[in-house]
Amino acid sequence: MNRIKMTAKSLAYAWNLHLTAGKFLIFLYPILTLITTSFPLLSAFLLKNILDALTETAPAIEKILVPVLLYGFSLVIQQGLSSLRDLSRSTIHKKAECLFECRLSEKLASLPMGFLDSSEGKDTVDEVKYTKTTVILLPFRMIDILALIYAFVVAFATLAAFSLGFSLMFLAFTVPSVIFNAYYARKSDELRRDTAPDVRKFCYYRWMLTDAWPAKDVRMYDLTDSVKARYKEEKDRYVKANQALDKKVLRGSLGIELFRRSGEIVFIAYVIYRAVNGAISIGDIALYIGFAHSISNSFGRVIWLITDVYSRISEQMRTLFDFFATETEQAGGKRQLTSFRSLVFDHVRFRYPHTDRYVLTNVSFTLHRGDKLSIVGINGSGKSTIIKLMIGLYEPEAGQILVNGYPMSDYDIRDVRKLFSTLFQSFAQYPLTLRENIALSAPERMNDSAEIESALKQSGVYVEIQPKLENGLDSSMSRQFDDKGTELSRGQWQKVALSRAYFKHAPIIIFDEPSAALDAEAEDRIFKNFASMSDGKTGIMISHRISSARMSNKVIVLDGGTITEQGTHEELVALGGLYAKLYNLQREKYTAKENCAHA
Repeated sequence: MNRIKMTAKSLAYAWNLHLTAGKFLIFLYPILTLITTSFPLLSAFLLKNILDALTETAPAIEKILVPVLLYGFSLVIQQGLSSLRDLSRSTIHKKAECLFECRLSEKLASLPMGFLDSSEGKDTVDEVKYTKTTVILLPFRMIDILALIYAFVVAFATLAAFSLGFSLMFLAFTVPSVIFNAYYARKSDELRRDTAPDVRKFCYYRWMLTDAWPAKDVRMYDLTDSVKARYKEEKDRYVKANQALDKKVLRGSLGIELFRRSGEIVFIAYVIYRAVNGAISIGDIALYIGFAHSISNSFGRVIWLITDVYSRISEQMRTLFDFFATETEQAGGKRQLTSFRSLVFDHVRFRYPHTDRYVLTNVSFTLHRGDKLSIVGINGSGKSTIIKLMIGLYEPEAGQILVNGYPMSDYDIRDVRKLFSTLFQSFAQYPLTLRENIALSAPERMNDSAEIESALKQSGVYVEIQPKLENGLDSSMSRQFDDKGTELSRGQWQKVALSRAYFKHAPIIIFDEPSAALDAEAEDRIFKNFASMSDGKTGIMISHRISSARMSNKVIVLDGGTITEQGTHEELVALGGLYAKLYNLQREKYTAKENCAHA
């Protein structure tokens, strides 16, 4: 019963997708398929009449000419309708594919980061992407099955009228082949799922060898041979697994195909025997042998398609429905969030999904409107994790995060994220125009050129790249899609990302290691902008430069996922703890550099 429900649900989903993509075309295709399937059957009977007419003594010309003309006309019409059918299928395929990918991307955008970051999640996403082919093919598969059944019934009825016993015997010879093909389809699907991690690995190594982005590191560290060896190792493992199955199939298919063809040969011999005895005509020989070959192929094809559809529905479609049923990122409650007053971490504890180690333990602090907060700690202490929790990419395992005195879950997470403008440590480099790169943070102001230029000037990148911009703000920032695009350095890209953060005009701006790829002048500009933020804006700074914390009125020190110190810069230096130690180490380093410079 569950299988019937799953089949009905899968077919309903696939047909709904195609009907939404294009009602006219999805109805046109089965009509054209039925007509084009009928033409070969009609042509077979016309050919029989032609051959029978040719074997008559002094046949009338019209008995030959009319079937020949009809035969030729049917071939032309069949070719034209087949081309139209293929065009309709191709068009609806592309439209349905686009619609499916839009639905998939919408779902992916709503999933929790923990799911997307996990290996299990990546395997599921890969499987769902592969399932796209199944969803697109299902309606076409069903139409093809019905067309083949129609052709099979006509052909078998014709042969059964000739000899029911031999027709059934001939059909029986095709059964082992059908069973074997179903077995092969199931094993192929199992192998594809088992080798999904291997495919992901060798595709990544191939990307390292062929893409421009990692090319510098690959050349600088002479990694070509090493990466190539890893690629070859993963690819060989994948190929060997497929070869093992192919060899098994080859051994089995040779005997089974010989058995199937033997049945065809026996039937053909019987047809010729009847013809020699004068029981049937030359035209009948052509008709019966042609239909026998058609039955042999169509019966096996029908069973294979049914098996294929069943396999895809029972395995892949179940994965697809499970994926779409995956719990989405919590949109939150309906409480209105029109301004920002405070944000509180209240005894927050967190560990990443599928891990045992807690990244944050009992973290508590308060941030008020207008505060400047610096988060300090050694690498891996949990600084960036606090930001991920703050903007709702993950949810705490224990404790709570309060916004304006209410749990974050009381608000729509999209409204919460509107409070923040972020410059992440790993910023994106979008191969779009400069205007689009900046306005991604506030697409509704895409055409506000003055504001975009202001954000670019605030980061300091505008004066650097303006001479390169052939089309001003509408210049492409990459050669990926435009050979005349402008190539930027990593530092300039970070300034573009910084401009994007400024352009949003959010009440809270977050700098996560903002000086990672910046020169000293740009770094100084960021710190000054951070210190001078007005209009009640709130700033959060994560930086390895401990001295930047002097511009904050609040500093928290993380060590092992726990806040060990909290206060102002002066208070923490006086405390003599970890903050003071890190600050003094950096001060001594920079003092030594200055002494060397003056020497």
